[in-house]
Amino acid sequence: MKKLFFLCLLLACPNAFPAGLVTGHVDIRFNYQPATDTWNCLLRYGGTFDNPSIEAGPETVALPARDLLSTASGERYLQPPSAAYAFTGAAAGSPLWILPQSDRGYTWPGFANVQTVGTFLSYPNSDPRVSATAKWLKIRLVSVEYSGAATGLPDFSLWTTGSGGTPTVWMATSDGIGPTDCYFTTENTHSHLNWGFTALGIYRVTMRSSAYLASDSGFVESTDQTVTFAIGTFAAWRATHFSGADIVTSGDALSDPDADGSPNLIEYAFNTDPDLPGTAPIAAGTGTSGLPLVRVENLSGQDRLTVEFVRRKSSTNPQIVYTPEFSGTLSAGDWQAGGTSTVTSLDANWERVKVADSVAAAPRRFARVRVTLQTGISY
Repeated sequence: MKKLFFLCLLLACPNAFPAGLVTGHVDIRFNYQPATDTWNCLLRYGGTFDNPSIEAGPETVALPARDLLSTASGERYLQPPSAAYAFTGAAAGSPLWILPQSDRGYTWPGFANVQTVGTFLSYPNSDPRVSATAKWLKIRLVSVEYSGAATGLPDFSLWTTGSGGTPTVWMATSDGIGPTDCYFTTENTHSHLNWGFTALGIYRVTMRSSAYLASDSGFVESTDQTVTFAIGTFAAWRATHFSGADIVTSGDALSDPDADGSPNLIEYAFNTDPDLPGTAPIAAGTGTSGLPLVRVENLSGQDRLTVEFVRRKSSTNPQIVYTPEFSGTLSAGDWQAGGTSTVTSLDANWERVKVADSVAAAPRRFARVRVTLQTGISY
């Protein structure tokens, strides 16, 4: 368990950064522009396989992975015991989230370029992973930034799997980042790989491309380009509201970008908008969003305090725990979990909960919902 978050109320201005999730077939395209001697990096998706029709800058979107077992059409796998996969940094049998090399119908990222044939120089590449003469485009790993509940720095890896099942490792942070953390593709080609992550959270993977120009006209290298991956339900929610570096600085659990007194974790827990100030409680009996509603109700002839709120279903692996609590004094040691709960399903992701205090007709009672971010999860 990590830090505890409680409810308080203020007003402020909304966050103004664009954001969004991209799923399906996604091409990360590094292309060199000879006319301007510059590179660009764009994410292309949508449309047809051979011609993704939607274009976005890498700082405006994120690529999500679901925290569901691969056998249930999710992206959570178990680290194999084979030493050949030790590069991922995950312990044998522990969770490893993978956006896979083959299309499984959700997020399928790869590298592509539409470079004019003849732009790059053909040369013999001495890297043992390729060992051939071709018009090589090199994509080098520069850094990986993580934002999430895991302790330490989780690992990122990139590899391909051949017909024999043996992985070819292109990038892996488990042994640090060095000159061999790179991927080689060729002019005007398209490829897919396995993208691995050892913990839930946000990963900002920064890469840089380079090549030699035809006729031995020189070496050209791009500026750093960062692609964001959102692993798990909370990370995906963050990426729908924040983007670029802002997903780390304003999108973490403790931040309150709209300054309404509810940090992002509370906004996430109760289905409210972190970009728009709001302090309204949920509508009794019908609400689908809002802060918890505390009131006195007559239940079976007795006055009892109740607290009503929306809750993310456990089946979505929300990475948080809701604990309704009651107290007679507001003293830290007096809060007690319990009461009688009534749960109403709203849809595949949400349910509405009402909890009635077990103490009746008390002269003074208080209620709250404690929301706890989980650092470790037992599946």
